[in-house]
Amino acid sequence: MTEKKAYTVTDLGGGDGGKGGVVHKLCALRRPHTVIKVGGAQGSHGVSTDRGEKFNFSQFGCGTFNGARTFISDRFVVSPVGLLNEAHALRYEQGVTDPFSLVAVDGNALCTTPFHGIDSRLRELARKENPRGIVGVGVGEAYLDAIERYPEEAIYAKDLAKPDLRERLRAALNRKLFDLALIFEMEFMTEDAGLVKEQIDLIRNEEFFDWVVEQFTEFAKRVQIVDAGYLRREVLSRDGVIVVESSHGVLTDRFYGFHPHTTRLRTVPEATSWSLLSEHGYDGWVIKLGVTRGYQIRHGAGPLVVDDPEMALALLPEEVGKPDRYRGKVRVGPLDMVALRYALNVCGGPQSFDGLAVTWVDYVSRVGRWKICDRYEGATHPEYFTPLGEIRVLRGSDNNQLRHQEGLAKALGDCRPHLVDFQVHPGATQEDMIALCSAVLVEQLGVPVRMMSFGPTESDKVCF
Repeated sequence: MTEKKAYTVTDLGGGDGGKGGVVHKLCALRRPHTVIKVGGAQGSHGVSTDRGEKFNFSQFGCGTFNGARTFISDRFVVSPVGLLNEAHALRYEQGVTDPFSLVAVDGNALCTTPFHGIDSRLRELARKENPRGIVGVGVGEAYLDAIERYPEEAIYAKDLAKPDLRERLRAALNRKLFDLALIFEMEFMTEDAGLVKEQIDLIRNEEFFDWVVEQFTEFAKRVQIVDAGYLRREVLSRDGVIVVESSHGVLTDRFYGFHPHTTRLRTVPEATSWSLLSEHGYDGWVIKLGVTRGYQIRHGAGPLVVDDPEMALALLPEEVGKPDRYRGKVRVGPLDMVALRYALNVCGGPQSFDGLAVTWVDYVSRVGRWKICDRYEGATHPEYFTPLGEIRVLRGSDNNQLRHQEGLAKALGDCRPHLVDFQVHPGATQEDMIALCSAVLVEQLGVPVRMMSFGPTESDKVCF
């Protein structure tokens, strides 16, 4: 009998760790029958293949080019409009013959609407010089509405084929118009005036509302929406391999990230991928992988102790030169072992993971040196740091937890990185880099390295 095996892929940073390429490599290597999605539709996971395909996946799994089906779980906030657009691009730009045949959506998956997206974008513009940092799809607003503000008005995938869909969407639109009434009257920054007008005109446009209704109706016709037992019955019971692909990163978790510069969703695997498998009775072998780049990266506002503008300009000049108004500018710095240890501890400690996948290691060879931050200077506040300067983990899921995390974010702003510099000789081979990075990461984090990426495609990723 074929062995049952599940790989879970968790970003240990603020996102942008390279999960897409890692999932694609696993799918090319292990040929899973299904990629299970957890998280939200605002993720963008880049995949480049040896055959020349290049695509950013948000809702379809990153095993699509390998023939793996996608299951969108009830721990994923889906964008019906976004999924239709993604399917269209896969069909007409990438040659995937029938993308809809490759996806099933749990009927209990929450839907974000374009009205939630406008809500999130206007709120970010209203923050003026104090941005939170968003993607702007509205996933967070839809999630908070569903679990805290207006649960009776939430729209789930199973609702999209119901005859009252138009009324449900009208209620969602009216709710957002009511919530945004005061924001409509605010003074915004002059440079944002065009964006503000565009968003307000759009949400007030009746033709736009009709278009949204058409898109949600089309989603219900084209996409297989399944019952709550489908995951256990049709996916987890099958022999073979599955991959659980998460969005975001642990450092943006709602309750363990650096508030308020976080997602509204839960991103720790105990609340997403790991619990999904256990609660649905998965009885196969689970391999838990953590992902990080070979350097630290963060889009937008929020603490980044290792922030190095010169390094950002050298590594990602195009992104630095074109900051996104909603996500903010990209920032990078040396790999932050303190932040990584915190992320691991939030997830249960180093022993909770079977291995690390380290991406973008090729940059180390290019620059001829590898800098890491092994500790912080100024990490002295006893509420937030241990006597050794490690970030304390406070467990909680309430407003007290959010206040603590906000205080932690401010305390991190007073910290400075202590850097260690490893020289890389010009003739260093992949084997040399693997030996160096593996030794350092095992010493610093206590987790073995199982994959290392030296480029964009599956052939550039080495497993060991």
